[in-house]
Amino acid sequence: MFGYIKVDSANLLGKEYEAYKGIYCTLCKQLGKEYSVFARFILSYDCTFYAMLGLDLCQEPPCFKEGRCRFNPFKKCHYADTKTKAFSLAAALSVISAYYKLKDNLLDSPWYKRIIYRLVQPFFASWRKKAAKKYPEIDISVSKMMEEQLKAENNPDCVLDRAAQPTADMLGEMCALLTEEIPLRDNLDQNTTKRVFQTLGYYMGRWIYLIDAADDYEKDKKHHNFNPFLLPNTDDSVENIRGNLNHALSEALLSYGLYEKGRYDSIINNVLCVSCVNIQNKILSGFQTDITEA
Repeated sequence: MFGYIKVDSANLLGKEYEAYKGIYCTLCKQLGKEYSVFARFILSYDCTFYAMLGLDLCQEPPCFKEGRCRFNPFKKCHYADTKTKAFSLAAALSVISAYYKLKDNLLDSPWYKRIIYRLVQPFFASWRKKAAKKYPEIDISVSKMMEEQLKAENNPDCVLDRAAQPTADMLGEMCALLTEEIPLRDNLDQNTTKRVFQTLGYYMGRWIYLIDAADDYEKDKKHHNFNPFLLPNTDDSVENIRGNLNHALSEALLSYGLYEKGRYDSIINNVLCVSCVNIQNKILSGFQTDITEA
């Protein structure tokens, strides 16, 4: 995953931030428990948000207890119980995504980086194999995303929407999977919630892909790498980039508005309405500086 879906801690209440950190630390612990202590290094904010969405669906709230960080014994952490599948699903998505991202890096990285990737590949492959056995749907969805992404990037007639679709489809499927694997709250209708989560995931996936492309715009332009905003006949003005990002984020918010809110509503809103907007503005401010200087 890309690491753009995180909270804006300055705009959270203390108890809300503690709850978020507890989910983050528990996912880290789950990665170590199910895969390896080294798998903890692939912990991401995106999959923490994914785990939180899963917990928000549950009838019973998670029970947190104090513990010590494995890497820093002097640091106290709050760990949630793992009765629900939210953490297991998020951990599987983490390792499977990391494995396919590693495979992608092997194709287009300098030779000295490929040596490092080759050395760690057996570990990632082992984690992915274990996760795929437990959740084959995740492996199928992520591998399909990578295949479709490669096809899109190698298609001379590729357009922006086609380039963004694989990531959007994958995250939509992953969010829908939460509603299938996790017992829902009594006030949630299965079919409605699944449609809402699939749409929410789709547009969040689209936003993630596009914000990553905007973040890499200058680097990709310099090195002649693929970037959806650099495609022929594509408007790469800051106004067009902002418009595409705003459209994806607003559709995600509209979808979330149809959902019966749960215990983490304030944190989810913080991510969607505050953090994502701030990240977007920060990245696009670089475009505005370049335009002004030009």
